[in-house]
Amino acid sequence: MQDALYQLVEQRRIARQLVSGLYLYSSSDPVIRRRQLLARRSVLTVPTLVDASRLEISPDELKAAILLFYSLLDEQQRRLYAGLDLSNWGMGGDRQLAEFLNLDTHTVARGRQQLLDQDVTFARVRKIGGGRQRAEKNTPK
Repeated sequence: MQDALYQLVEQRRIARQLVSGLYLYSSSDPVIRRRQLLARRSVLTVPTLVDASRLEISPDELKAAILLFYSLLDEQQRRLYAGLDLSNWGMGGDRQLAEFLNLDTHTVARGRQQLLDQDVTFARVRKIGGGRQRAEKNTPK
């Protein structure tokens, strides 16, 4: 893989730049490359879930705080929170997070996709008429 990338750099089909101690491979077009670099830097500045050993609280306290915060969110906010990029969870991170938050793995994936597509509504949590019908409406008199 590294040889193939290096060959593409030598052919000037892609560009390579050192960012935070790692090589970032980007477009050979300077305008697109600048946009990619700015996007990468903005991602690096966004705080993500950190290793609990770096914090001055125990992992159990961190889990309790996350669950407390999560319980205060509405349905859409919960899905979006679950969809945050938690790449440091490694392989099976979606499943682990879904089990921890008592969600379906598809909900985690849907939240991530909504964040990536920037498909977030601010007006309502549910569509008008959505949800369960009232019991008295379903039972004839």
